[in-house]
Amino acid sequence: MLWLRFAKLLGVLVLVAGTVGAVFPGLDGPVRKRFAYLVAGLGFGATWTAGLLLLHWRGYSMLSTWVVASMAASLVSLQGVLFAAGRERTSLTIAGVALLPLVLVLALMVWRPA
Repeated sequence: MLWLRFAKLLGVLVLVAGTVGAVFPGLDGPVRKRFAYLVAGLGFGATWTAGLLLLHWRGYSMLSTWVVASMAASLVSLQGVLFAAGRERTSLTIAGVALLPLVLVLALMVWRPA
């Protein structure tokens, strides 16, 4: 199970790197699209896959508050990333929509409220 936790951590790191690259204002459009689609997309898929497998093996319910809230927040973050990739320029608001839900997901995964 340690390898699965490592895979999830690696997926989260790739997702955050892709998110930052997609909303970074100093990059041009095609580079930000690559960050969004390739890096953040792969990180999102790896994080969700490893997370769902960890849920199953650890015996957590899919309807736990922290699981549902984490899934919802990660989807909001992904939408922010995709929205940023489709725009010519990014803004602080778009960066916040993409990055703040990731902080919430991290907090929920660490503290796991009931």
